[in-house]
Amino acid sequence: MSKEAEQEKVKVIDIIWRKKGAPSYMVSFGDMMTLILCFFILLVSMAKDRNAGMMAKGIGSFIVTLKSHGLTGVLSGAEKDEIFNQVRRRFNLPPESDPERRTELNEASTKELLRAEALESLQPHREVRTPRVAAFRQSAYSLDAESRTYLDQLASTLLPRRGQLLVLEGHADDTAPGKTSAQLAHTRAMAVREYLIQEHNFPKTRVESRIWLAEILTNGANTRSVDARLVTPKK
Repeated sequence: MSKEAEQEKVKVIDIIWRKKGAPSYMVSFGDMMTLILCFFILLVSMAKDRNAGMMAKGIGSFIVTLKSHGLTGVLSGAEKDEIFNQVRRRFNLPPESDPERRTELNEASTKELLRAEALESLQPHREVRTPRVAAFRQSAYSLDAESRTYLDQLASTLLPRRGQLLVLEGHADDTAPGKTSAQLAHTRAMAVREYLIQEHNFPKTRVESRIWLAEILTNGANTRSVDARLVTPKK
């Protein structure tokens, strides 16, 4: 066999081997996933309290991510529910009461308050307060025409510039079907935030929504509203 034919044969064998083998990135990906898995196993093993529910939820999320390749829409809701409930059965747990594992809005509102720590990083700062940029009727949390018009007029003054942060504070002394006062206040603040972002192109990273967990009524004041604070750090 000539040298050229021998080289050609080696090339063909190399191509066949490469086609049958796994992509090169899979080695690094596999190592990374193994390290992450070991890391969480160590965290769980060193934890003082063992929460089987959280453990099942974490393993279920890991399995769903692997089977869906991290993409949404690959698995249906029923398939995800079956995976989570199958893992729960391994820990002798009943089926999950909330199959969609939705985060309660009151938990989300608490997280919004925690996100307000960003304000502390702006200290010392100046702020311009604009009360009642949007008002709501009893048990309502959607912007009406009057509130949208008022926000349109205020948009230019509320727009956060470089280094500024717009904080929207939701208030509620009432409730709505399926929503507590805290949830309602959070939904109202989010409604104003989404409107300013979508209709007036406010930067998402510079508009924060938060709530008041306890309302203080003074002289029958209406607290079914959203206030705004435009925070500017001092140089």
